[in-house]
Amino acid sequence: MGAMDFTVYQDGTDIAQAFRDAVENAQYEYGHRGYTGTIAEKDEYQTVSDTALSMDDAEALADRIMRDYEHPLQDKWGPAGAIPVLSDQRRIKVTVPHSTQGYATPEEAAAAVLAGNGQLLPGESVERSGCGVFERCPRTGRVRSGEFDVTLRGGPAEHRGWLFFGCAAY
Repeated sequence: MGAMDFTVYQDGTDIAQAFRDAVENAQYEYGHRGYTGTIAEKDEYQTVSDTALSMDDAEALADRIMRDYEHPLQDKWGPAGAIPVLSDQRRIKVTVPHSTQGYATPEEAAAAVLAGNGQLLPGESVERSGCGVFERCPRTGRVRSGEFDVTLRGGPAEHRGWLFFGCAAY
């Protein structure tokens, strides 16, 4: 069997949980059969930086390590590498209370609620809404209430996830 390099980003500041989530996501996407060439083949991880880096810098560091064929992370049976990543993006669940006027879009509703609650940080904006449920007015189509996840972008960059990388059996 051969080997393939992989790189995968996973949200979450707890490295153990982020690693489990990344492995489970890969198993869901590529199956549990083994030899997928993904993080699904990994049982452990090793951090290679104590400092959170931007995604570009984290990817560059991972690339440098993967080009060093003598590096222990090149072992397809060894641990995955892990780098903490800074991001100005975060996900948050929003509950929109019933409004008779409604909002044109779920994003507009989320922005209004978050700004009203003081949860929207300076410079942050609602980028998109994710899964959830909301009620629309049958006549106007405006969002009247609901609960859904939204992605916010533009706030201060903080450690919000991990870049996992390595070599896996294929």
